Amino acid sequence: MSKKKTLKEYQQEEEKLREILVLLEQLFKREEASAKAIIGCLYDIATLNLINKYCPLWGINPTLKYISRFPRPIAQHLGCKLYLQPKCPQLITDWLYSLVEFPESESKPVEVVENLALPAQTQIKSLQGRVRVLTGALVASFAIFIGGFSWIAHNLQVTPAELLSTTETRLNN
Repeated sequence: MSKKKTLKEYQQEEEKLREILVLLEQLFKREEASAKAIIGCLYDIATLNLINKYCPLWGINPTLKYISRFPRPIAQHLGCKLYLQPKCPQLITDWLYSLVEFPESESKPVEVVENLALPAQTQIKSLQGRVRVLTGALVASFAIFIGGFSWIAHNLQVTPAELLSTTETRLNN
């Protein structure tokens, strides 16, 4: 025998969920440095995994790993502003609510679904396509960065090592 929730209990539950959401939003705004550090760690892991998986060549792999450090601050800023702060509080609130929600178990007849593998395969192919596009964009951005650096060095008629050493002497003065 189970007791149904009253309207007051539903309202109290909704109020508490809104309170949790506001608290999480404030947490992400106050702890922006921690959120950026989380995004930075995820960025490092993702770039290393992508580079190791799609660029195993011995000459390109270390170069790409070195170059992948430069867009990290941009990824941290955009990831924090575009994903963590607007979306994560609601996702965390929903997840926490699912932990404490105890839905009533009603005996429903078991339905046999025969072709579940087809939608999963479609999703996998779609995700693989997205990974290919993102990998191509990453490689293209690295190529543009290296090309720009080489073009600047060529126009200044210096080697990249000389260009870096003159920058270091300017910073030291």
